[in-house]
This record gives sequence, structure tokens and C-alpha cells, in this order.
Amino acid sequence: MAAKTDIQASKNSLRATGAIFALPDYAVVEVTGRDAERFLHSQTTNDVKGMKGSDGQSSALLDRKAHVLALFDVFRLHEKYMLLIPSGQWEKVIAQLDAFRFADKVEFEKREGNLFAVQGPRARRLLMQAGAKTADDLALPMSELTLFGIAASVFSKSLTGEEGYVVFVDEKHSEQFWKEIQKAAPKLGFVEPDEKAIDTARIEAGLVSFGVDLTDENLMPETGLDVSHVSYTKGCFLGQEVLARVKSHGAPSRGLVGLLFKDFEGCRTQVPFKLNTEILHESQPIGWIQSNCFSPSLNKYVALAYVKREYRIVGKSFAVSIDGKPFNIEIALLPFITPPTAAQRARQLYEEALESFAKEKDDDETSHAESLLREALMLEPTMEDAYEALGVILSRRNRLDEAVTLMKALVDLNADSVMAHANLSVFYMQQGLIEQAEEEKAISMSIRMRMAAKEATRERQEEEEKKRQKEEAVGRMDMFSQVLEIDSEDLLANSGMGNCLVTLDEFERALPYLQKAIEVKPTHTVAYVDLAKAFAGLNRKEEAAETLQKGIEVASKRGDMMPLKQMQAQLKELN
Repeated sequence: MAAKTDIQASKNSLRATGAIFALPDYAVVEVTGRDAERFLHSQTTNDVKGMKGSDGQSSALLDRKAHVLALFDVFRLHEKYMLLIPSGQWEKVIAQLDAFRFADKVEFEKREGNLFAVQGPRARRLLMQAGAKTADDLALPMSELTLFGIAASVFSKSLTGEEGYVVFVDEKHSEQFWKEIQKAAPKLGFVEPDEKAIDTARIEAGLVSFGVDLTDENLMPETGLDVSHVSYTKGCFLGQEVLARVKSHGAPSRGLVGLLFKDFEGCRTQVPFKLNTEILHESQPIGWIQSNCFSPSLNKYVALAYVKREYRIVGKSFAVSIDGKPFNIEIALLPFITPPTAAQRARQLYEEALESFAKEKDDDETSHAESLLREALMLEPTMEDAYEALGVILSRRNRLDEAVTLMKALVDLNADSVMAHANLSVFYMQQGLIEQAEEEKAISMSIRMRMAAKEATRERQEEEEKKRQKEEAVGRMDMFSQVLEIDSEDLLANSGMGNCLVTLDEFERALPYLQKAIEVKPTHTVAYVDLAKAFAGLNRKEEAAETLQKGIEVASKRGDMMPLKQMQAQLKELN
């Protein structure tokens, strides 16, 4: 049985290795019928028609005024649609869909069974050991697999911010599956966190819980979930008109953000705050606390909160009063933490393996470096550096057959891997297989030549694309010039002219146009992005940083997530 633990920075924590836990409040609803795609597309908030053979998307149901009725995920596997529904909402979802079915040929059926979460850096590894044949099986949003000899539907779904999966098993085999995974998980350092630890991980990841952080009284735009759950281009659905109006008029009066508490000691005596506890600044309410907890990952107390627009400035600190006690809070963009991706973790393991290998002797009975590299390949199956390093280890230990098998596996994944064919040539030569060695060497040289030609073509295409963009910018400038002759205060013409000049690397000329655009409309976030680029291009880094900070403040208040994230990335690069 996996060890019981809370979320902590320890060897066997959820964020270091992984966690398994049951999901009794989750349900899977299968949607079938010839009109299933069209019906789901018309009733849910996201673009169902845009889903491919195996795909997944976050979605929602809204009422006519754009209040959130339910949150869930839609998965497609070929012609089958599955709704993964949390928080005991499945009955409401089916009832809402059924109310609008009319003459549509579509059926909804809750599948009888149980759901289990497999979350954390080693989640993929555990499921591969359980029966998933390759990492590719788990790279799909939804797969039908056999795990521990039991048929299972596997959904790619993070509930903690880490890479994660939700596994559905029918009622008959659920108990056996849980026993098997409890047996296998501890060998990889997995834990079984309690409810508090699971909720802490959720809050750190900035994931909302329906019925806790939002209810059917919340408008979709104030939750910020429209960025991930809504398609604004798909056409009509219930609540779409209100969403479009809110988007065109800017941010709602309040929105969901993160709060970082700077008074850790004070907060420890206050936890947990009750839901919807009022936040006062200068005796006026500026926000309402939702999910909150102490974050072991940040060593700070954190909260999700709805904050009024004028105070929703990322990075801004406020002295506030909560429950009659003073606190210092900082507004933060969600999520609070962003764990490394599978590729980043694989690179870390690779670097650790190289350090470990340098200390190992060829006659050591075991190799820690080998274990690290194999784990890296579980996370990133096409990581050529890891294959090469592992091949070297195997060959130095005279395990040439294994080294050859390893390189052949890479060739199966990437037939154009120069490194794989070159190493096969070396390994065959060491085995005395001269003919095979020469053949692999020739293949390697052929691929190198072909890749060199491709690289030359790519560089030429990049130059042509840059040339096309500059020619297009010059053409657009003529149009903007004509507009500015008529109205020098025109917002779009000033912003567009500045953007064109930035594209042409004429940064000095771009400045007055972009500054005028911001003067005309101080909330025009795109102009801040281009103005910062112009200052950076002139090596005026302080002015670039100041522009970005102002732009971030504006985008935070408006809820313009795309330019906000872009400006934060620019600021990080400047610093």
C-alpha cells in the first residue's frame, strides 16, 4: 500500500514522485448517437466540431446570462464522446442537456464504475508498468488500455498541476484495479495523500472547484475560465451573447486571482478562512476569499479570491483587513506554481545521470545513471541525448546486445536519427559485424546530407518569410499613413503604424506612434507590448521594463490574459 502523507518537499511527496487516490465524486457520461457531435457543439462552450480522432477539451454549460451551471471535460475517441464530470455534477449535466435535446438523435448514459487519479512526475511510468505499451499510448488525451489485465479508459487530466491521469474502471473490476495499483505504486515512491493534501495541491495549481470557488451565481468571465473553456469563434450556444458583450466591453467588475500572504505567522493562526470572507482595504471591500491554504511548495499562505477590477493588479501589494486582523497581500497570477514539464524533468534526470555516471566504475554491479536515464526516457521517449548516454553505459559494461536493441528502438521512433545509426555502426563494429556497421554508417551519412539540405531550405524559407512580413508591413504603413493624415489621433492607425515599424526594426520611428496610441487609449494593451519591444530594441531597458509594468497593470485590471502573459515573459527576459 502506498504511504499516507501530506504534500511536502520530501522524497516521496506528490510533487517529487507521484500520488494515487480515488475520485468518488467524479463520473463519466458517454454521449452517443448520430447527432452527438452537432448537439454537444451547440450546447457546450467549447469547439466540439474542432476535436480530432483522439482529443480532449475543457468545457462548461451556461445559462442565458452566462452564469456557470457546470464544469467538465469533453473527450473524443474516434466517434465516441465522453464527459468527465467532477464534483457530483453529472445529474445536473444530463438534465441540462436533456432539456435541450428535442428531436436530436443523441443519448446520454452514465457509465457504471469508479475513477482513480494517478498524478505526479512518475504517473506515466506507473501506467506504463501497469500495461500501457508505450509512452505514445499515454500521450493521447484519451486512450482505451489494459492495465493490470483490466480494461480501462485513461483520460489525460491534471488535478494537481503535475502531469496526471484519471482512470475509469467498470464496477466489476474496480476493487481489483485499486488493489493492483496500491501494490505497484509504492515501488515508485507514490503516496496516497489525504483530502487536505489533495486540496492543497489543487489550490497551488490554481484549479477551481465547482461548488467551492464558483457556483451557478458566478459569471463565466469573472472566473477567468473563459480562456480555457470557451471558444469565442464557434458560433451560438447558451450564454454566448452575454459573453461576447462582456469581452467587447473589457473586464468584469471582479475577477478570480491568487493572493500571496506575506504574514506567514499571522496567517497560520487564521486558517482556514471561511469561503467568501470579505477583504477590506481602507475600510472598503475589495475582494472575497475562496479556497485557501498554506502552500508547502511556496512556504506561504495562499488563497484564490475574487478581487475588484481596480485592485486586480498582478504583483501589487495591499495592506488589508480580514476577519478584523491586518494582513499584507500580493495579487498573483494563477497558477501559484507551474511544475516542470515532462521534457524539463527528463532533461534534469539526464543531467543528474551524467554527474552520476562520472563517479561510477564500469565494474559496478548497478548503475544509478542507467536508472535515471531510463526514467528520463519514460518521460521523454524521443530524447536522443538520453539514448546516446544510455547506449554508452551499456556498451562500456559489455551489454552490446542491449545497446543495439536500444538504438533500434530509437530508430523505430525516429528513422532519421543520425545519432542512432551512428551508434549502431559503432556497436556492430564492436561485435565484429563489419557489414552491418558499414551499412549503418552509410545510412548515417545519407541522413546528415539530407538534413543539411533541409536546414538550408529552412533558413531560406525563414528569410523569405521575414521579407514577406516586412513587405506586408510597408504596405500596411501606406494605409495607416492615409488614415493618420485625416485623423492623427486614430487609435488603430497609431498602434498599427508602430507595430509595422517594430516589425521593420525601425524602433526610434515606432516610439511616437505607440506612445500616441497609449495616450489615446491607456487600456490598449497591445500597444504596451510593441512599445516595450521598441525600447528594448533601442537598448533602453529601464523604459522597456517601466512600459511592461504599466502594461501588466492595465492587462491585469482588464483581464487580458494573452497580452498579460506575453508582457510578463518580456519582463522576465529583460531582467
